[in-house]
Amino acid sequence: MLDPIQIRHHLHRIPELAYDEIKTKAFLMQQLAEMLPAASPFRILEFRDSTGILIEYINAEPRDNFKLFRADMDALPTVEKSGCDFASTHPGLMHACGHDVHMAVLMALIQKVHHNLPKQNLLFLFQPAEEGHGGAQSILNENVLQSYDIRAAFALHVGSEMPVGTISSKPGIFFGIPQEFDVRFIGKASHVAFPEKGINALAAGMRFFHDISELVPDLASEEHVIFHVGKMTAGQIRNIIADECLLQGTHRTLSKTMRDRVNALLQKQAREAADSYGAQVELNLLGTYDPVVNNAELEAKLREVCKRSNYPYIPAETVMTGEDFGFFSTLYPALLFWLGSGSDHPLHSGSFLPRDDCIEIGANVMWGLLHS
Repeated sequence: MLDPIQIRHHLHRIPELAYDEIKTKAFLMQQLAEMLPAASPFRILEFRDSTGILIEYINAEPRDNFKLFRADMDALPTVEKSGCDFASTHPGLMHACGHDVHMAVLMALIQKVHHNLPKQNLLFLFQPAEEGHGGAQSILNENVLQSYDIRAAFALHVGSEMPVGTISSKPGIFFGIPQEFDVRFIGKASHVAFPEKGINALAAGMRFFHDISELVPDLASEEHVIFHVGKMTAGQIRNIIADECLLQGTHRTLSKTMRDRVNALLQKQAREAADSYGAQVELNLLGTYDPVVNNAELEAKLREVCKRSNYPYIPAETVMTGEDFGFFSTLYPALLFWLGSGSDHPLHSGSFLPRDDCIEIGANVMWGLLHS
């Protein structure tokens, strides 16, 4: 069995996208098989519809009161620029969000449990498809976790621009709700010299963007809201009226109620913009997560663990990034925290590379939470 740093290096070399974590799963299964004897309190379970792995540890009676520890598995379509000697061997793919570290921390925690055999009931989840595909929801859809009496769920995320050894979190809403969307306006092409023969899809798209941008600030006065269109494509030739316009964007909110209000506004303004030019419109609401809401009692326990271990604790701010751990925090008392990575490069960049020594710290904090 490899040590946690060796595990991290191997995982970093074989990044895979959501629901395609085949090599990742095979490697984790191999390491678990080498670590855990057949006759033990551990049982390794697989999921029917995904690459996820669940490790059950039962060493207390009655068989209830489980704590769940989760790590995500997938990587990103990013070209690695870190220059490290364990760089990605899969061209165009990289663990640019630190999921290799997350998995290594969870393996280190499982090793601690294996060596110490605490009198507790625990679950360890390697979860696929966090990056925009809501893999947590696919796990929950199989109704495996629901058969356990889960009293607390824990996860961490490496943080950029945070020194190794620092921990950061907050009670209440920690991560917001991401909602991705595509708006497609369909018009009719014609030569620019004869605009009356065409239907300008680009003009409809521009009106939609303008109107939404004017209206969202009214909602944002009630609750923090972000609206963003990151890509807009239209037309084929400069002197032909565009027969199609596609806007791809995202909005971020803190509550499901506000998310639904923004979605309704998208529907209304898309329809009005299309009607004003005689165009047709298709609005597709893509992936969305639940907000990550940290349980106040668990966050207080995290502070105590950090105090006992002399790890600096930094109170965090709510962030508008998305994390599908929110699906777990909706069902169970839950806690997500930032783990200082020692990297000054931003998450999702080709240069983001957490230091190896944050792995032991993450595992120590999780071990402390296990006993809290």
